[in-house]
Amino acid sequence: MSKAIATGLLIASLILLIVYGTDTAAAISSPDGKGFLPLDEAVRGGALGGGAVVMSIIGFVIARKEHALIVSALLFVNGGLIIAGMLALIAQGALASEDSGTIRTISSTMATGAILIGLGAWKVAIDRKTVDAKGKEPAQK
Repeated sequence: MSKAIATGLLIASLILLIVYGTDTAAAISSPDGKGFLPLDEAVRGGALGGGAVVMSIIGFVIARKEHALIVSALLFVNGGLIIAGMLALIAQGALASEDSGTIRTISSTMATGAILIGLGAWKVAIDRKTVDAKGKEPAQK
């Protein structure tokens, strides 16, 4: 049951990240700088991006004791998507202004993505230990 809840949270966070990225792309390409959601940049980042990260971490915590490869995969995808989005901003010249706030935001957001990837790797290690422990139990009896 907890595996299903964790998977649901991670899928919901993936959807939030996709909506966030799409809205950001729409805002960048629009002449008025607004996306399709009626949110400014800070609210969009906090609500969609922050919410997605929090749900991803909660999903990891819920499923940490269960063998769940889907949880690891979704953590990798979510973290990778965050990093890819920041790399896209860099490629579009977001750092051209050399605004320290923008550089700090991009750096901390990329670190958050790296944390999710790290949690995915940790989950793989936990799953391997669980499988190894279950596989060795019958031989020890």
